[in-house]
Amino acid sequence: MTLPETLTLVFHATEPHPREDRLSAVYEPLHVAAPAGRPAVIVNMVQTMDGAVAVDGRAWHLGSEVDHYLFRTLRGWADAVWTGAGTLRRNDVIARTHPHLQARRRSEGRSANPLAIVVSRRAQFREDVLRKHFFADRDFASIVLTTDLIAEVDRRRIEEAGAAVWIAPATPTGDVHLPQALAMFIERGITRVLAEGGPEANRRLAGAGVIDELFLTVTPKVAGVPAPARLVAGILGGGQAGLVPMSEYQYRAPDLREWYLRFRVVSPFRLAADPPLG
Repeated sequence: MTLPETLTLVFHATEPHPREDRLSAVYEPLHVAAPAGRPAVIVNMVQTMDGAVAVDGRAWHLGSEVDHYLFRTLRGWADAVWTGAGTLRRNDVIARTHPHLQARRRSEGRSANPLAIVVSRRAQFREDVLRKHFFADRDFASIVLTTDLIAEVDRRRIEEAGAAVWIAPATPTGDVHLPQALAMFIERGITRVLAEGGPEANRRLAGAGVIDELFLTVTPKVAGVPAPARLVAGILGGGQAGLVPMSEYQYRAPDLREWYLRFRVVSPFRLAADPPLG
């Protein structure tokens, strides 16, 4: 599809609306307040009209090219793109932003693209996974964030494939301790984190109470599957995390409509227990 020149801003908490904004100016510049001791964390997801955020473990095909443009814009803000190991295994992890944002990042003394960080408790990957873009591409740095449960042979395989290995503190169950891992990021100069999924990885961030903002694309598609991963009923704990609307954009065309919502996350819940993550 041909990208539109503008999107319609139908609501903004602090700015005049409605109005037309250039697509290249949506979420540009982006300001997200970071709490003390950890980076600012934003989550970007897409959702169908019946609430699914992934079908067969995949979300890429749910949104339009406009949605794809906007999440690359959010990558331009981020120091690191955070994903779970399941996303890497089922799809791939690529942390590129737009060329014009790459140029701006370089002018600011930043890397052209953010770090790509995959979170996994043991970091055990098949050979076909180790050949994916996350490991092979060289225009962004790739990190596997894991615990000391990783076997030395798996560490060597990951490093030989092209990614670095970072060891984070572990929970009593052996999973990556997310708040402590994020605090560790500050020491490495990472102050802006964009979480792109999958649903389980984002659910764990919500359960740890470390999500500051949610960017949500709503597409008029219907998943039509009996038990897809869902946002409010699953990832955000059945609505226990409050969402304060910050802005809403719309794309309106004869053959497509999409809605792009931004929320501040308040009163985050905490899970009593988390299943293992990758």
